[in-house]
Amino acid sequence: MKIRLFFALLLTSLIYACKHDVINPPTDPTSPIDIGGGGGTKPPVSDTVCFNTEVLPLYVSYCGSSGCHNDASRQKGVILTSFSRITNGITSKNASRSDYYTIIGDKMPPRGRPQLSNEQKNVILKWINQGALNTNCINTCDTTKFTYNDPIKTLLTNNCLGCHGTKPGSGNVYLGDYASAQSYINANKANFLKVINHDPTLPVSKRMPPSGKMVDCQIGQFTRWVNKGFPQ
Repeated sequence: MKIRLFFALLLTSLIYACKHDVINPPTDPTSPIDIGGGGGTKPPVSDTVCFNTEVLPLYVSYCGSSGCHNDASRQKGVILTSFSRITNGITSKNASRSDYYTIIGDKMPPRGRPQLSNEQKNVILKWINQGALNTNCINTCDTTKFTYNDPIKTLLTNNCLGCHGTKPGSGNVYLGDYASAQSYINANKANFLKVINHDPTLPVSKRMPPSGKMVDCQIGQFTRWVNKGFPQ
């Protein structure tokens, strides 16, 4: 009887010990880390800044455009069009030692070009403080929202206005306010939707945003905004 009781107690202690034996695999900061999923109608709650949808578009639109720090222009030998290139000038969890952050608003973007807002700079700061990881969000937006004020204006600001936010805009396309965005897109509906869907029939240079195709739920928000008559 005592032997059976001993083994029963031993087995119980092992079971409880195993419940707390959690091993976390090491994270490679250069590899994309997927966050979220599903169709995007009910985005998961997360405080993590997504590199692919929140940080990369800012650097590409405001800094890595044609003639500046893209792959072709390489101004001053700097390219800001990918995670590996951007993190060359970022020190994880130390914004004050991150050259590609401290220069924003000081010398870059150049005067006369659209500038990053304090809110956008804070997104980059938060990303740095969280470890400057290659976070890759998938369909983490609310597809039931599709008005200009929420979320189209923000999507345009982050993905487009670095090139199309100061008149006359790159390629004579200005999207800096509701009236201008509505007027241009309404006159070019079919092509605009092909552009943001990165339609393979278009040259790569014509697919927007240049930072890469937006996630499906963001494209869905744009598509509903256009098809529903550009609600403000």
